[in-house]
Amino acid sequence: MSRIPRSARLIVTLAASAGLLVSCSSSGGGSGSGKSSSGGGGASGNAVDVKNFSFNPSSLTVSKGTKVTWTFDDSAKHNVTDSKSTFKSQDLSGGGTYSFTFSTAGTYSYICSIHPYMKGTVTVK
Repeated sequence: MSRIPRSARLIVTLAASAGLLVSCSSSGGGSGSGKSSSGGGGASGNAVDVKNFSFNPSSLTVSKGTKVTWTFDDSAKHNVTDSKSTFKSQDLSGGGTYSFTFSTAGTYSYICSIHPYMKGTVTVK
């Protein structure tokens, strides 16, 4: 009977651990018409990545009724807080997501309240 090399056992253990960590990642809740979810971001053009202490894209234009999803890909915690308190996510990191459906036309400026130099804008037409 052949033995499994120690390096192969280590790779299997690390892969199993990574899978467990991914399945345990959390996401925050929304308020109002916002929704929270875990997993992939929103549809193309309706997604904002939160990574490297910035929102990308920092400016987004959408139609009324559009759901925008922020995906938090930093190891540090961040949130999305708009200046008029229309929406606010929980503090998220590591793949967590927050979504909000914009039902009223206007310009929504938002920041990460933990890192206020992180700024973004959603324009709803």
